[in-house]
Amino acid sequence: MTMVHAAAPAHGDLRGGWARGVLRLLAIPLWTGACWLVWLLVGLGPGGGGRREGMVRAWARGLTRLLGIEVERVGSAPARPFLLVTNHLSYLDVVVLMTLVDAVFVAKQEVRAWPMFGPLARIIGTIFIDRESARDAVRVGNEVSRELESGRGVILFAEGTSSDGTQVLPLRPALFEAAARAGREVHVASLSYHTDPGGPGAAQVLCWWGDMTFLPHLAGVCRLRRSRVRVAFGDRPITAADRRTLATELHLALMECFTPSGHDY
Repeated sequence: MTMVHAAAPAHGDLRGGWARGVLRLLAIPLWTGACWLVWLLVGLGPGGGGRREGMVRAWARGLTRLLGIEVERVGSAPARPFLLVTNHLSYLDVVVLMTLVDAVFVAKQEVRAWPMFGPLARIIGTIFIDRESARDAVRVGNEVSRELESGRGVILFAEGTSSDGTQVLPLRPALFEAAARAGREVHVASLSYHTDPGGPGAAQVLCWWGDMTFLPHLAGVCRLRRSRVRVAFGDRPITAADRRTLATELHLALMECFTPSGHDY
């Protein structure tokens, strides 16, 4: 078990957190803008891809510190190229995973319009998918294959939606067609969020699901003094000859390393 970084110890409730929330809401665009400016200055030219990945990782690690989120890694991240499947709990998942691995994400097309996260998603090369279109799943599968063949990592949130963190939802098989056909190894990692006892549970303030709206949710995250996220990587890759079997086997592998979100664990 490796601790990546930690916030200062404190209680994770929202009482008296309005000033903290306002300061963090102001600091997020300032930190993001500063990082993008540096990226524009040093991220172009030969070797720019590596510098861009380093800048994105630095932005993500700085943002988790700013928000008081402690990131804990369990197990080892796969070496590139890799296809990694995780459960999906929040827009925070992308930031957390960026602190640990360099990868391209597959995200629903609505993310394009999100404030701050939409432009960032485009900059880092996110593959957008129309989840209601079977034809688009074929296109995305081909794009994922090209990214892997070029030596990059790709991360899929294959549940198709975010949840409250109490369970891993069944995985949608459509995006696994190309991986199954090619006999490609697929890795898993489970995420869980945790808050301190005495305050709101992770499902209410960190997981983003149901009809929650973005800005009020982010404001609640900013008011928390601290929180934790556990990222547990599976100990073996999964292969299968067809997409439905692969989806089932990956779901079982996710369940093996999954810890439900909640209060301090």
